[in-house]
Amino acid sequence: MEGEVTIKDTTAGSPAAVGFYGLGFAATFAGLLNMGMFSDATMVIAMAITLGGLAEVLAGIQLFKKGDTFGATAFTIFGFWWLAFSYINLAPAGLFNAPMAAASAPSMAYFTLMWGIIATLLTIATLKIGVKMITVVFIVLDLTFFSLALVFFGVLPLGIAGLITLVTGLCSLYLANALVMSSVGIKVPF
Repeated sequence: MEGEVTIKDTTAGSPAAVGFYGLGFAATFAGLLNMGMFSDATMVIAMAITLGGLAEVLAGIQLFKKGDTFGATAFTIFGFWWLAFSYINLAPAGLFNAPMAAASAPSMAYFTLMWGIIATLLTIATLKIGVKMITVVFIVLDLTFFSLALVFFGVLPLGIAGLITLVTGLCSLYLANALVMSSVGIKVPF
């Protein structure tokens, strides 16, 4: 179809699956934490730094090399979002021996609101990619950012934002698996 962007590159493997796994694992565990399924955030921060942060940034860098501006930008900026969010959560504990005051609820509300706006603008671009599940992942990602903003503004319970974040993670994990399966010839709808 004219004007449609494709993810398939037959000259080399696509790093997109790694990026979606990164988002998927980090968001799934963050969602479970916010839903109150467990209270220990250590594992969630580890997932956010390694998979949500580093894996997505590395996938983004590889996509830059392939000339995929959308994928490169999305994975790189959202990877850095996970790293920033992790720093915000670790700084009050004295990261690098420099304890800082915890971020205020209003500052976090505007932080997540702004990211929701950027994610929504990128969601519009997903309509040209031609892979419906990417659009689904971005729509629930938009809802995740906006629901977190509403939590920080004090108008939405954290458990609801956690459920939305969990859905984002599970959709992203499905897409990552579908991309890998498709690469070896297994037909999975996505």
